[in-house]
Amino acid sequence: QDKFDLYEVAGGAGAKKTYFLSSAKWPSYVVGFKATTGTALSPFGAYAVDLKDKVSVLDTWGPSSVMLKVCSLGPRSSFPGGVQVGAELSAGGGAVWAYVHSGSYLVYGAVTSPGEGGIWV
Repeated sequence: QDKFDLYEVAGGAGAKKTYFLSSAKWPSYVVGFKATTGTALSPFGAYAVDLKDKVSVLDTWGPSSVMLKVCSLGPRSSFPGGVQVGAELSAGGGAVWAYVHSGSYLVYGAVTSPGEGGIWV
């Protein structure tokens, strides 16, 4: 699965824009970020989250985990047209930014700038 759709989430006046990044093949699945809890070298990972399961009592995904921010890289960037994708950690707690590190095809999350591995074109 390598194709995704980006949907803007409706917000109040003056609210920061947030988005769902949805699978084109499985539209009820969106990208979410969660701590890897020691199962990987990176502190966070990107996961597929089924929005149909969001009503379950057992659901542990909070809204900030799946409502993403997308930052466009300007024309002066080495990667014009590229974007960075991330999620808020908590209110005022910074962000987790998606990236792929060398030697892996999995997407992880970094709390610092992820560098070139975090630029999506």
